[in-house]
Amino acid sequence: MPERLLPTADPIRRVLDAVAQVTGELELESVLDNIVRTACELVGARYGALGIVDTAGELHGLIFHGVDASKCPIRETPHGRGILRLLIDDPRPIRMAKMTDHPVSVGMPAAHRHMESFLGVPVQGRGKVFGNLYLTEKIGANEFSDEDLAITQSLAAAASIAIDNAQLFQAATARERWLQAGVDAVDIIEKEGWTTDVWQRLSQHLRSVVGADLVRLRDAPDESTRLLTDDELSAWGLIPARDTGLLLVIEAGGERLCAMELVWRGGKDTVRDPIVEQGRSLADRVAGAWLLGRRRAELERLAVLEDRDRIARDLHDVVIQRLFATGLSVQATLGSLPAAAQPRINRVVDDLDETIKQIRRTIFELQTGPVALTLPAQLNALANDSATAMGHAAQIELHGDISCLSDELAADILTVLRECFANVARHAHADVTTARIGVDASGVRITVQDNGVGIDQTVSRRSGLANICDRAVARGGSCKVEPRPEGGTRVDWQAPTG
Repeated sequence: MPERLLPTADPIRRVLDAVAQVTGELELESVLDNIVRTACELVGARYGALGIVDTAGELHGLIFHGVDASKCPIRETPHGRGILRLLIDDPRPIRMAKMTDHPVSVGMPAAHRHMESFLGVPVQGRGKVFGNLYLTEKIGANEFSDEDLAITQSLAAAASIAIDNAQLFQAATARERWLQAGVDAVDIIEKEGWTTDVWQRLSQHLRSVVGADLVRLRDAPDESTRLLTDDELSAWGLIPARDTGLLLVIEAGGERLCAMELVWRGGKDTVRDPIVEQGRSLADRVAGAWLLGRRRAELERLAVLEDRDRIARDLHDVVIQRLFATGLSVQATLGSLPAAAQPRINRVVDDLDETIKQIRRTIFELQTGPVALTLPAQLNALANDSATAMGHAAQIELHGDISCLSDELAADILTVLRECFANVARHAHADVTTARIGVDASGVRITVQDNGVGIDQTVSRRSGLANICDRAVARGGSCKVEPRPEGGTRVDWQAPTG
């Protein structure tokens, strides 16, 4: 490595002041801006740039100083060719009076300011190359001096420490954000369950927490978490050399649950590798929450089924047998009672028989009816149970705070959906059915739509649909069943929560 020149005594204080200013920041973007601006001020350069080099040795971005974008628009970010490439391939200082005379010069981009004198110094430390300082157009002279080179080298040495500290701070901050995003994701999943739109809400929340500029869901059947390719970034209308993107894939139990793209504009994350690591860690946490939630639901369902079996056995083996024995005993006394009392005793026996029938119906419902789980779990179970009869699975969306719903209103929601799905299965001949449940301060609203043949307005209201309308009216709400203009049927059911 060539011997580094030292500045003369006069500028030493200016260099020390500049070093203190550069190393006093921890925000990476501020550090990079300060380095370029300070270098230009110290050596009297009209223009300056700090080229950020990524781990692959490619120019990842440029921080400019002195270039007015409105007067000198650069439509394409430099790719790190020509003189810019010299310092990347061979990180040693370069000083020249006329850049265009150098054999590797490739000229300036269209509309770029004309530049002659040039000073380039690598910014490196602890065995890492962070980037390069490029200074041009020495003010008041034809070229940069030895002292300018010495000052810039001293500043570059301090800049490497400042960049390293800022990157460590950025990495720690990013790690904290990703950890918080993982905690929030698990909380969202546990509270809201696995409804159809949970991934959309989760992706928007992640965008906010990890500081991404753009996010969207996408298909990724055979993918794993990785950085977005240049072509994928270009599809967003972004600049691959400047912007960073991540494909986050969440899978559990051999099933791909979700894939989303997150994009950071303008090189917000100049160190891109940790993004993949943090993304994979978050995906593992979400997958773990999914597996845990599924296992918890299975255990809950099993516990309820076991309780139902026990209750059904007790009703059959104890309650029904005792009622039956009581009825026989009462009937046996009929012959010894006055004739006037016999009709009353017969009514008692009839009541006992009816009670036994009701208990038997209850036993049947306990053995075959839906399990009383949380509402999201019951909605998923209802969609699965109805899929065979309808020929397709209904898409159910749940919006709002369901904690305000009473058990009775939650039961009505299930009844309404069950009857709507049954109507689709019997009459609609549909292949798409959607159900949206919205809960807010005014009440609950259920909208069920299908793309089938539509309801015949000339036919009197079917008993099942009449039943759910009666339920709405009983709660002070309303129910409307009508054909859709594009085909199919739409059911709007609403009721207050109070």
